[in-house]
This record gives sequence, structure tokens and C-alpha cells, in this order.
Amino acid sequence: MTQELPPTLARMRDEIREVAIDYGLDFFEVIFELLDFDQMNQVAAYGGFPTRYPHWSFGMEYERLRKSYAYGLHRIYEMVINNDPCYAYLLVSNEPVDQKLVMAHVFAHSDFFKNNLWFAHTNRKMMDEMANHGMRIRRYMDRYGEDVVEDFIDICLSIENLIDPTFMGERQPRKPVLDEEEEEKQPERRPGEFPADSYMHPFINPPEVLAEEAKRLKEEEEARKKRFPPEPERDVMLFLLEHAPLETWQQDVLAMIREEAYYFLPQRQTKIMNEGWACATGDTLVPTDRGLLRLDEIVNHRLPVYVSDGETPRRVYDWAKFENEPTIRLRTRRGFVLEGSVTHRVRLADGSWKRLDELKPGDKLQVAPAIGLWPTELQPISWRFRRRTTLQDVAEQVGVDLSTVIRHRQGRFRSRSAEALDTALAVYEAELESLPFMQNRRSPIRVPAFLDAELAEFLGYVIGDGHVSPVKREVGVTTADDEQVERISALGERLFGINAAVKRDGNRWRVRFYSQALVEFLQSLGLTDGPSASEKAVPPLVMRSPKEVVRAFLRAYFDCDGYAGRQGVILSTRSERLGEQIQLLLLQFGILSHRRPQQDGCWHVHVMGRSAQRFAEEIGYGLTRKREALEAYLSDRQWFKRESWIDEVVELTPGVATVYDLSVEETHRYAANGLLNHNSYWHSTIMTQSGVMTHAEVVDYADHHSGTVAMHPGRLNPYKLGMELFRDIEERWNKGRFGKEYEECDDLQEKANWDLQLGLGREKIFEVRRIYNDVGFIDTFLTEEFAREHKLFTYAYNPRHGHFEIESREFQDVKKKLLTLLTNGGHPIIRVVDANYGNRGELLLVHQHEGIDLKLDYAKDTLENIYKLWTRPVHLDTVVDETPRRFTFDGKDHRTRKL
Repeated sequence: MTQELPPTLARMRDEIREVAIDYGLDFFEVIFELLDFDQMNQVAAYGGFPTRYPHWSFGMEYERLRKSYAYGLHRIYEMVINNDPCYAYLLVSNEPVDQKLVMAHVFAHSDFFKNNLWFAHTNRKMMDEMANHGMRIRRYMDRYGEDVVEDFIDICLSIENLIDPTFMGERQPRKPVLDEEEEEKQPERRPGEFPADSYMHPFINPPEVLAEEAKRLKEEEEARKKRFPPEPERDVMLFLLEHAPLETWQQDVLAMIREEAYYFLPQRQTKIMNEGWACATGDTLVPTDRGLLRLDEIVNHRLPVYVSDGETPRRVYDWAKFENEPTIRLRTRRGFVLEGSVTHRVRLADGSWKRLDELKPGDKLQVAPAIGLWPTELQPISWRFRRRTTLQDVAEQVGVDLSTVIRHRQGRFRSRSAEALDTALAVYEAELESLPFMQNRRSPIRVPAFLDAELAEFLGYVIGDGHVSPVKREVGVTTADDEQVERISALGERLFGINAAVKRDGNRWRVRFYSQALVEFLQSLGLTDGPSASEKAVPPLVMRSPKEVVRAFLRAYFDCDGYAGRQGVILSTRSERLGEQIQLLLLQFGILSHRRPQQDGCWHVHVMGRSAQRFAEEIGYGLTRKREALEAYLSDRQWFKRESWIDEVVELTPGVATVYDLSVEETHRYAANGLLNHNSYWHSTIMTQSGVMTHAEVVDYADHHSGTVAMHPGRLNPYKLGMELFRDIEERWNKGRFGKEYEECDDLQEKANWDLQLGLGREKIFEVRRIYNDVGFIDTFLTEEFAREHKLFTYAYNPRHGHFEIESREFQDVKKKLLTLLTNGGHPIIRVVDANYGNRGELLLVHQHEGIDLKLDYAKDTLENIYKLWTRPVHLDTVVDETPRRFTFDGKDHRTRKL
């Protein structure tokens, strides 16, 4: 069940709506509904229409979304439906600021749906129409059988892309029809005759040639009249609907599937106008004013954090995510690892930027320097001790004596409060069964309200030399240092109110805290239990804590697993993840380190030279013997050589992953995983100029258009293209860089400084939103100057070298490649050419080959499905490896022959 908006969100909606109207947006009425994660996944599986017809594919999509969310691979924040009124679904768990941004985004989507030409023909009551489709199909399932109808839907869905994307709501005549007056104006001329003066006529138009041409044209006309259809039909679904031998219910189902295909078509056609190129993978760690956060967490929660651009904090104001992108994973000599899309750029030592697929081993990269960006507030602890309900609690709840409760429970007495007692005791018994035996008898502990320096220190000791055992219900630390025993014991008592059990075991001390509640508390903070040395990690709350808290954690952890001596400072851990996190946390203190795997399976984080001195100043050791060893290392050196914040690429590995990106104000770069990254600023130019979050989101349509609900028939990744092109359009029309005078100017300096101060950019942006789809957008506004400035190129995978390579930098090649991928949404163009092929009632289809071969397994499956509709052999002409071929399915066998 959907939830009504609470008063706070309702007020927020009304405020944002007024802002959108003032800004000039014109949208349908928007109805917002709240959904939880499971409900959102259910609605998303149905394409945003919960009343849609039943089909197994929707259930499969729901399972994919559910499992993807369960594994942390996705999170849907909102959906918006092209309808009048416009329906939008909000995620109930969003923070208020996220809901505000999403609402503004929805109003922009609704504006685009209402005003863009390519959406003009769509059914504005599609929510009702989808419900009608669902009702009719359920009726057919009841009448003809669920399996029969579902199998037929499978067939229809397999050809739902065989429609005409130029179809705009009503069929147009194929040829212009001249009226009588215009026909009279047409010069009389025999077939094949060229215009010529009378004295040249016999030479230019020999009578025998004209007679032959007239005969040929007459034969073609007669053949055309016999051909069916007279002209090739691109809307294959419509042709089959009108001419295939279908039962009435089958015609109705096919018509419904076709109607829905045309409804979703404009969302495919306008997809690129809101898409930029995403960047790094979700596990990338980004220093922010809220701590060291995962990139996917920032994007999924749309956190308006401040990040480091290598010099100063910068605000993040937009976020993007793209799935299944080709990636490159780089590893540096110091051990920094970064995986991102092939076009993601990192900063080189000389200050320039280079794409990941252009890097090579030996390239020098700039390490992101520390700028003192830290959270300022302690992280609150949400875990609370769970006390079991007692019979005394039941008595107080009902308002009777404890003895009455006991006797009633034993069945020896039934009081006037029997009904209330039954209800309360049912809750009591259910809770009793849900708790383990010993947990029913566990003792409470004191729970800190915040993660402060002392709690962080305790966590450092447990992660370093300790263990958490749910089986033994204990938390223990093993150490050989007396002063550490005293410190850990004192922390346990002060933090949790628990006395430690301390025991000497050979040359070591074992400090144990026996408490199931403490075990559960530490598990809630992210500490691993059992034998899990290779899985240990820094607790998330520590990563989000102020500098003094992180310092206390690191000092305690280095007291356990750290070494100080003639080689400087070395930390040893079996956990690769923990080693990576420690290296990045040290970097926040301005401490450079090397992270390397060892032959024994451990990872070493090694700090030397000036960074070792900085370690002593910023973090240091708590243990006296290790502190003295570090002081000895530092005092033995009268000077340290200058530290280089330059790193070297040592390994590059291709892959595929979901990637994320941030838009950063002004400098458009941010530190992540120890390196400086350039964002693709997927953001709107208008949003950049407004500087106000709500305004920025409201006009996000200039980038995003209908991206929230866009279908994904294929993947198109022209990095940064959509956003940068909108920015370019606005700048050109603001400065007057268009028209004949500008185009004919051959003075490069004059063109570079050209600024007529027309201020037409905003108006042009609205015009583009109103008129264009992706093909027209690219064809009209992609210029050679733009391609050169943004270094656009085509690329292809080289199987010989095992990575992606630049294919061409020529402007016409780039534009052609983009238009080819955008035409028909990346789907093949198939036409019905002859429905009576060979005079046998067979169906001949022709693939309009544009240089990209068909996927033959898909093609053969589609031929089988079309045969089931046509009931006669089906042929498909195409090109395979530059060779014309005809594929045939006769109901039993597939055949292929060269043409």
C-alpha cells in the first residue's frame, strides 16, 4: 500500500511547485506517493505501472531488483510516470533533503513530458490504459488459459522493437498528393525523357531509348501493384496486426503490446539528452566533510557533501550512476587502486588529465594531498540494549497483579482482564521464543551515546589483537604489554560498565569481557566475529568520525599490529581491505605510505622518512616501547629527503562494472582512493548558474529530461556528451556564436573572443527541450569545435591487445558513430518487403544494414516467433561479415543461403 505524504513533505512539495512555476516550468499535476524498498521494486518491475498485465518477465525483474538491493548493488530513489496527472513514487526512507531534490527533479520530468514534441502523441491517461490492458489480458487468461496467453505475450514482446520510430500518432500518406491545379503545372514528359531544346531532342532522348524505358517502368508498375505490401513496411507489428491470421483475442493482445511500445518509445529517443559519462566504481573511497565515504553511498543517497579538489573543499551538487560499463582498474607503485570507466580521467604529475584507457604502465600520477577536510561532529550510536519483557511488565501493562498474570498463564484463573492478558502474553511468548536461551538471561551493559576517542581506541585494540566470539559470548584481547592490559581493562569498565577477566598465558596476557550484549554491540558497529582476520575492516562510524577520533583508533591499532624500527613504521594485516583503508586514512593526515602484499599472505603498510615523522606528530604510538623505537628511528636521521607526492602506474586491467560520478563546483575534480579524479559534471548548466539547490534540481530537465523512467534498449556512453553539449549550446547562444557571420569568420582569435552578449542561452535551452530528440540533438548541435575542445573520438575493443583503443578522432567519424548508435535506439531496422514471397504467402523481411551485423541467435529466435504469428515460412535478408545472406524458418528448420 502506498503512503500519503506527511505534512512536512506536503509543505515541501507545495514550496518546490511554486518555485518551479516561477522558474517557467509548465507541468502536469503531480501526485506523489511514498513507497518502501520492496514496494518500489515491485512498481519498478512493472515499468512504473502497478496495474499492468501479469507476465513472468515482471516477476523476474522484481527478483533481480530485490536481490540487487539486498546485495547493495542498487537503490531506486524515485520513479515518475508520463501521465496526466503525473504520478511519482518517492522512497519512504529518503532523508528530507533527498525528498526535496527528488520532488524538484520530478517537476522537471513532468515539464519535459508535457512540452517535448516527441511525447506529444503519447497517451496522457496511460495509467488508466495500462489498468485496462491488465484487466483484458487477465480475462483472456481466464478464458483461454494462463500459459496460452502468456506464451503469446512472449511472442509479442520479442518483436516490440519492430515499430516505426518516426510514427507520431497517425499514419501519414507515403507520397505527397498533388491537387489538380498543381498537376496542371507539371510539364508533360514521357518516362525517362530529359528536358532539351527541340534541335537537340532526338540526340538527348532517342525514341528507342524512351520506348524501352516506358516499357520497363510499366512492368515495374504492374509488379508493384501485384506486390504486397506496395511499399516496404517498417512497422512490422502493425503489419502483422492487420494481416496475420490471428484470433480476435490475439489481435487485441498484440495491439496492446504495440501501444505500450509506442508509449515508451519517446523515453528511449530522448535518453542521451540527460546522460553524461559516469566515473569510478562504487567501492572508491572519497574524503568528505562527513568522513571517508564510499562513492556509491554518496551517489545513492545524493549526499550534498564537500570533497577535496586537492587544494580546497568543494561542494558536490549532482550525482550519476551507470551500470555495466567497460572499466579500467589501475594500480600504482604505492598500492593505490582505482577502477573507473574507460573515459574516466585522473590527474598526471604535470597537472594534465588522462583517460584511464589512455594510461600505460610508467605514467606518473599526482597523489591527492591532505587539505584538512574532516567531520566536526561525533557519530551517534544507534544501538541500544534489548531488555526482555518480563511477566511484571505484562502485569503493569494490563493493570493487574503479578500473581494474576501467573495464574492466568497457567490456566488456573480467568480474570475480567482475560482478553487483554491474552494479547499481552502472546507478545511476551513470541519474544521469548525469538531470543536464544542465554540471551534471555544476559546482563545489560552501558552503551556510549557517541563514538568518541575512547570508544575508537577500544575498537582499535579489538580489531588489532582481539576477537569477538558470539559462541563463547566474549570479547577478548591478547597482548604482551602490561600497560596495554591496564588500558584495555580500564576502557571496558569505563565505557560499558564491565569488569575484565585478566589471565596470564605464558608470556602473554588475555583480557576477556564476558557479555553477549557487548558482542552484539560490537557486531552492530561492523566488527567481524570468529576467525576472520582477512575480512577485518575499519568500522564505518570510525571512517565518518572527526580527526581526534580517527587518531585514537589508528594509535591503538598501530599499538597492536604496527612495528617501529630501522625501517620506519610498518603495519601488518591479513586483510587487503583493511590495509587499503588504513593507507587512505593516513593520507588524510598527510602521511604517505606504500602498501604491498607479502609472501606470507599479509599486507604491509609502510611509512618512512618525512611521513614517519608526520606519523609521530599526528598519531604516534601509545605503547612506550614502540614510541621509543619510532623516536630512535627519527633521531638517527639528521634530515629526510624531500617527499614526492607523485606515484607511478604499474598495472592496468580491463573489466566491466557499475560506475558512479559526482559533479563538483568550479574545479570539477575530487580526491578519491588517493588520486585526483575529474568529474564528468553530469549536472545541468542552468543548475550550475543558479547556485541554489532547489532551483538547480528544478531545472535539471536540461540534462536529465526523462532519464528517471527511461527504458534501456541498449547502452550509449558518449562521455559527458549530453551535459557538455547543453552547456555549449547555452554559451553559444548567450555570446552569439552561431549564424552566418560567425561561421564565415576565419580569424581564430576573433572567434575565440566572440561575445555579442545576446543572452539567448536560457531561451535556447527551453527550445531544445521542446523540439529535439537525441538524433536531432546530436545532428544539429554537435560541432567540430565542440568535438575538438572535448577531445571526442570513437573507440573499439582490440582483442589482440586485450583493451580498448582509439579508433578515430575525425569529427565526421565521431558524429556518424553517435548517430548510428542513436538511430532507432540502437535496434536493427527491419522492414516487411513482400508478404507473398514466391507467390506462396511467405513473408520476406529485409534488414537495413548500417554496418552493424545482427545478433544471429536473436534473429533466429525472432523468426520463429514471427512464424507463429504468420503461420507461413519467414525469410530475413541481411548482411553477415559483409556477405548478403537470407535466413529462413519454415516452422521446423532454420536455413541460410548466400544472396
